[in-house]
Amino acid sequence: MRHRHLHHQHLTLAALDDLIENGTLADWRPVLARLRRDPEGPVASRVAELLSTRDYEESGALWGTFLEQARARAKNAGG
Repeated sequence: MRHRHLHHQHLTLAALDDLIENGTLADWRPVLARLRRDPEGPVASRVAELLSTRDYEESGALWGTFLEQARARAKNAGG
């Protein structure tokens, strides 16, 4: 997906913002997989930051729930 001439593979705040706002499920899958693998990593932190400062309506709820569940699974697996 290339919106606003952003390179989403770099997963900057701007790229993630555009991805959450305008992406499709097919666009989201690689990032969701990354959040599942590393729910406390830098990409997850950027997603959490965006979700706390932006209103994405339904897509924000989906991303927020996914990140919350990924973090809970990681915590339960580690302890």
